[in-house]
Amino acid sequence: MLRRGILKLVHLLALVVCVSAVGDFDWTRNEKTSFYYGTFPTGFLWGVGSSAYQTEGAWNKDGKGMSIWDVFAHKKGKISSNETGDSSCDGYYKFKDDISLMKEMKMNHYRFSISWPRILPSGLKSEHINEKGIKYYNDLIDLLLDNTITPVVTLYHWDLPQVLQEKYGGWQNESMVSYFNDFGDLCFERFGNRVKHWITFNNPW
Repeated sequence: MLRRGILKLVHLLALVVCVSAVGDFDWTRNEKTSFYYGTFPTGFLWGVGSSAYQTEGAWNKDGKGMSIWDVFAHKKGKISSNETGDSSCDGYYKFKDDISLMKEMKMNHYRFSISWPRILPSGLKSEHINEKGIKYYNDLIDLLLDNTITPVVTLYHWDLPQVLQEKYGGWQNESMVSYFNDFGDLCFERFGNRVKHWITFNNPW
């Protein structure tokens, strides 16, 4: 059952992060013997990836605000079988199990996204910071590091706070740059002492 859980968590991109190390692999060589299936160069790092909406669930718990995906998925007929991410993989509650499985699989990197409306329900840092949301990500990051798994954090993985969509028209309004900057600053302030790898946007096109 637990293994099925990790497969769901690994709706994941099976993120394989290639980071150079001491014995760098020469990717420019084009010889048949330069790379074999099943063998990897020194410094080749294995990881998995996820996004907040696809794995966390707890869509309206502990002060989280609505995201554009919450609203879209709740409109009948928009998603096949009217599925939603309301509970998803329950990663919000089961992250300790997920990390145990990652460790068992010998993963050493985990890419996840921070849900903007989970830590800023209205989207605006000046209005309200949801400390329960901050605590969730602090606990997740700390446990990853305790298990020698490097956190790789995506700031935006398509879950804009619904309030910003309704008030300003979302990303079509240039004021969003300032709000996103505030959100990013908050993440750097609260998590940056432990998170050293950041991704700004998932699939920016």
